[in-house]
Amino acid sequence: MVSDGMVKFIAARRARRGSPSGQVKIPSLLLAATLAFLAGCSPSGDEVADVTILHSGRMRGNVYPLSLQSIAPLQHYPYLAGYVRQVREEAAKNGTKVFLLDLGDSLDGSFAAHVTQSENMVTFFNETGYDAIVLSNLDHAVQPEVLARLKAKVLNPFQNSAGQPATEGSVFATRLAVDDLPLFLIANFYGDTTSRDFPDRFPTCFGTTLSEVTPVRDYEKVLASLDRQPGEGIAVLSWMKFESPKDQPKSFLKKLRHLGIDAILAHRIYGHNEKAVWATEGTEHWKPPASLNILRNNGGFALARLDLKRDGKKWRVLRQELVPMTANSAPSDPSIVEAVARFAPAIARADTQLADLPAAISPANVLTISMTALTAEPGTQAVLYSDQSIRSGWTAGPLRASQVFNALPWTTPIVQLSLTPEQIRAAREKLNLTLWQADSATSPSLTVTTSWYFGDLIASRLELPPESLRTTPQKSEFDALVTYLKAHPEAVGATAPPPGWTESANP
Repeated sequence: MVSDGMVKFIAARRARRGSPSGQVKIPSLLLAATLAFLAGCSPSGDEVADVTILHSGRMRGNVYPLSLQSIAPLQHYPYLAGYVRQVREEAAKNGTKVFLLDLGDSLDGSFAAHVTQSENMVTFFNETGYDAIVLSNLDHAVQPEVLARLKAKVLNPFQNSAGQPATEGSVFATRLAVDDLPLFLIANFYGDTTSRDFPDRFPTCFGTTLSEVTPVRDYEKVLASLDRQPGEGIAVLSWMKFESPKDQPKSFLKKLRHLGIDAILAHRIYGHNEKAVWATEGTEHWKPPASLNILRNNGGFALARLDLKRDGKKWRVLRQELVPMTANSAPSDPSIVEAVARFAPAIARADTQLADLPAAISPANVLTISMTALTAEPGTQAVLYSDQSIRSGWTAGPLRASQVFNALPWTTPIVQLSLTPEQIRAAREKLNLTLWQADSATSPSLTVTTSWYFGDLIASRLELPPESLRTTPQKSEFDALVTYLKAHPEAVGATAPPPGWTESANP
């Protein structure tokens, strides 16, 4: 049975959490490409925009007090808040309406967010004055009591079986307004891609919904709920997990035009091996135009800006800009620095030293240590895990809790399920998992311990009922590993399964 406590601290999901550190550097190539890109998108003459839309995304909880640079040295949020303040001050002089939005994957994902239960992000969004926050797959575990503390409207692109937003306190779309200008915002995840196309990228559960959720796609119904009159204000669609097609998604764009969508706000992630140049036709020329925030290696270090001018019933792009959040873009906002500083004591206390490493630990050995911790869960006869569960190794010197957190891409609970040898073999092969088995395990059905992320995938691939997953007292993989290392500090030297356990290709 799924425990009631699951609702309190996390919801299952399939989608991956990105690397949690948020510590990325802006490559010079990207900056040069960005400046070249912006040169073709600057305002025309002395025209003044009627509306400016600023949108961030995928911050992954990376808002730390500046005094904790030893944990997270690169912090862009003071410059983001400073840039927003500058834009608003300029807009107040020329009458431009400014909207500030976040498209998702920002409330959770860092050690700071884990320790503060996302209160660091709530503080940042509230103090900076965001108008709306869109939830995305990495926000799957954020609970209603956290959302209730946000001053911004909270949107959700996922629905439960009853067709309602997957998390209480969120909506599919909302009407915002600055003075006399309304903005109609619709939440979207992955464009018109279906979960059948990429099942591993969509959450199966979300927030307070522990049964399967689906992405919202009936935008005509959603837009109708806002009672927008033809041509009224401006209607925009957020598009988290934007992946550049070689050709424009013509059928989807046609559908959006039919709905009266005036602009798309999109976020795309560049991988380590991709060129930093946006090679296709600029998306600001799409119909409707798309304002694209290009995020390098999962790092939400840039703010996208879209300036629009009303020409009759149409909106024209004056400016599409990608602004790196550095001291070169804007001065740091001291008020936001002060507001976040209060979290320093709690984060510092939680960042306990777990060991002193004489040498660096490779990602492969971090996997071994993590699986060793899972073997200690009561009743465990087999462990299934993946090298995808490890994002980084550990450097020599003091090993702290924040480093352990940063090595794990997921913070889902530890679960157990009973599987036959045939089911274990199928799960291992389908998901490319590493299998450890206790030498004493001989029953026809073995108790397998894994993370909820993989347990959920196993249950889905093997078509097992949801109640086949049983949660353990451990709140998450991170908690399980930290608890084990505190009790067994010698485990940091593990390079093979512990005595009585064997790595096996087949059960």
